[in-house]
Amino acid sequence: MSQRRILVLTLSFGSGHVRAAQAVASALDRESPNAGIRVVDALENCRCLFQIFYVWPYWLMIRYAPRLWNKFFRARLERKDEQTAPVWAWRYGCSQVFSEIAAFQPDAIVGCEVGASEIAVIARRDNLTNAKIFNVITDFEAEPVWVKPEIAGFTVATQDVNAQLQSWEVPGGKIKVCGIPIDVSFSEQHDANETKLRFGLDSRPIILLMGGGMGPTRMDEVAERLSKTGNDLQIVALPGNDKKASSRLKALPNSSSVKLQILNWTDQVAALMQISSILVTKPGGLTLSEAAACRVPLVLFDPIPGPEESNAARFIAAGAAIMTRGSAETAAAVLGLLEEGVGLREMSANIAKLACPEAAREIANFVLEKIGAVANSEKNEPQVENKGIPGKMFAVSGLDIK
Repeated sequence: MSQRRILVLTLSFGSGHVRAAQAVASALDRESPNAGIRVVDALENCRCLFQIFYVWPYWLMIRYAPRLWNKFFRARLERKDEQTAPVWAWRYGCSQVFSEIAAFQPDAIVGCEVGASEIAVIARRDNLTNAKIFNVITDFEAEPVWVKPEIAGFTVATQDVNAQLQSWEVPGGKIKVCGIPIDVSFSEQHDANETKLRFGLDSRPIILLMGGGMGPTRMDEVAERLSKTGNDLQIVALPGNDKKASSRLKALPNSSSVKLQILNWTDQVAALMQISSILVTKPGGLTLSEAAACRVPLVLFDPIPGPEESNAARFIAAGAAIMTRGSAETAAAVLGLLEEGVGLREMSANIAKLACPEAAREIANFVLEKIGAVANSEKNEPQVENKGIPGKMFAVSGLDIK
């Protein structure tokens, strides 16, 4: 059998879609060692005008006018829009991706963001590729834009998303319910003492604070309020690519009772989650799935209107998370949970029930089965090529992601 080629396509709206693409690519690499796998971020080399008219309006709305974004998103759902941008805009703005698809000639394209799915479908309609297209939906809610007759398969987090897709006339046989793909490091057990030693942490409760890397977030306000309580705490803040949040965190005054550590990048997120008493975060689908694998209770804040609200609702209903509004309420919820103790243990048990640590492997096998690829030999060199994946905030285990 000739080597199968698989293109994993994403758009870097926040780190979640990138992490999903990396997790799927890594699983494909493990399950089919002979496959040639390429990971591409369509936004990396898109045209400046596309950035201005497609990317920037989204960033500006969610950061400065989330209510406007909510209105826009809900209208898109009600209209059952088939595109997030006109076809001509995709062709012009992401022309390099279309050229790469034509040159690479993949057997499968795996879209880990709704725009990635749109690009893949346009490429197929333009006869640039005959690849089978698979959609990996990384939230606990879908939207009609994902649905196209050219899609060979959908992987979704829950039966609710399955039902959503079927209500839009997607055949049930095309859908696999398997969870949201996360890196294998989140299902591995990390040595707690070694992690604490690596980051200079002690026996005091550890609060892991994450902002998702995009959108409105008040990480600095939450950290400041916790610092002023006088409680003995340790806060590990991961602002990601949000430079403004990082600067504000670094500007906070020192506290005699609270140790604040700011990490713009680390490949030890899984290890940090496993030693944390509470994760305070925006409710991105990837982050919540990673937290479930690590059994860490959640205090949620600043959801982006739309899918993040659905993500939060699922975990709140399961008794695994608390939603808060405003930094004062967020800090109060953290302190309340630490004082209770029993509540934290119950939340940890509840969130563990939501874990789907094998999602990436199941997605990989679903794709490989559909294209007739099998794992038939061992390999010595990594086959995953990552193009346009920015930075290395989250490393993929066993692969050299550049």
